[in-house]
Amino acid sequence: MAEDKKMKRFPLSLQPDVEGMLSWDDLDAGDFESASKAEKEDFIQERQSVSYWKDAWRRLKKNTVAMVALGVIIFLVLFAFVGPYLVPYGYEEFNKGAENLHPFHYALEDQKRLEAEIAARTQTDTMSVDDLIEQAKAEAEAKGEKLSNVDIAKIRAQAKVNTQNTKQEDAVDPDALLAELGIKKKLFGYSTAELEKKAAGEDVFPHVFGTDMYGRDILVRVMYGARVSMSVGICAAILVLCIGATYGAVSGYCGGRVDAVMQRIVEVIYSVPEMLVVLLIATALKPILTEYVNTGTGPVKSFVAVLGPNLISMFIAFGMLYWVTMSRIIRGQVLQLKQQEYVTAARALGASGGRIIRRHLIPNCIGQIVVTTCLQIPSAIFLESFLSYLGVGVSAPLPSLGSMATDALSGMYTYTYRLIIPSMILSVMILAFNLFGDGLRDALDPKLKK
Repeated sequence: MAEDKKMKRFPLSLQPDVEGMLSWDDLDAGDFESASKAEKEDFIQERQSVSYWKDAWRRLKKNTVAMVALGVIIFLVLFAFVGPYLVPYGYEEFNKGAENLHPFHYALEDQKRLEAEIAARTQTDTMSVDDLIEQAKAEAEAKGEKLSNVDIAKIRAQAKVNTQNTKQEDAVDPDALLAELGIKKKLFGYSTAELEKKAAGEDVFPHVFGTDMYGRDILVRVMYGARVSMSVGICAAILVLCIGATYGAVSGYCGGRVDAVMQRIVEVIYSVPEMLVVLLIATALKPILTEYVNTGTGPVKSFVAVLGPNLISMFIAFGMLYWVTMSRIIRGQVLQLKQQEYVTAARALGASGGRIIRRHLIPNCIGQIVVTTCLQIPSAIFLESFLSYLGVGVSAPLPSLGSMATDALSGMYTYTYRLIIPSMILSVMILAFNLFGDGLRDALDPKLKK
């Protein structure tokens, strides 16, 4: 019994094993010395503790689709905000002589070769009319008659008709002639004048995506259009975040009648058609903002003039209507979190409701907030592009991807690339934000931790 009590007084590592191989008496002072550096390095190292955000980033990096989408988003940001500084053209600059250029061109030598070949194949004998007149005069003199001016005019008219018919029959198809001569298109668009400057050794920046009917470079217009769409999406998402997170946190924390009343307001807002509200606000604000731009002063005037009434009404609609989804998500999270022990402890220590919401509840909803905000960006981008497509988006001459698609409809069959390019940029942008938002949701959700 005494031996059993002695064994219980010491840790398991110091107790004798079953066979009695080790006992307390077998230990000496050397067994209690500090471990050497080599012995410490031989110990099994435990996994280093990481923070919530580092752990989320580790899981996000394993999601290949999300990381590719993040790379596309970074590229689009550089394309929209850095690209215009690298292109020497302005989004409203008219390039005379460079109208309706395709994203590809024919070399200057090939153009001259084509023109010479067409001229050689359609060349007509200009002396044939004079020969006909002389022949008619000779026949008239043989009969003892004289050819009148009216008869000469008839001969010239008939010869002209015959020549036109001959040209129509022998008309040269340029596309077929290009294939016959082996002339191929080259990348990027250049006008004839720009090709001559390039041949002379001058630096000429190409029109990578071609130009529109006014000679405006489509590349720089797409860059500015992507900038407008991304700026609207990010600003709208931040506006929705501020209003929705605050409203939902207050509703969930207060509960009871306050929560019931606030949620009835949310349900009423859900029933309001967003498009109708945007159009009504734009119609009501347009005369007011136009008068302010014409008569007002100060830095706000230039800001309002750039945005225009349609874009301002869009932001107002976001602030009035589009925050309800965010508020419901945050409310659901707060209803769960406010029952936690740390919230009860904060109340017991005398913390106010506002402090508990700011310091305890909102930070613990950060995962849902980030994901919902990220998924709100493509929704705002699509709305802005759709309204611009309808003609109630950004004000001209500021380009938007939606307004560029509208302008391209008039020449959709002749200049199809004008519709394809902005549509592709818009589709890739929305898809990238959606895929990255899905990956971010999986990374920030602790239930999906692997």
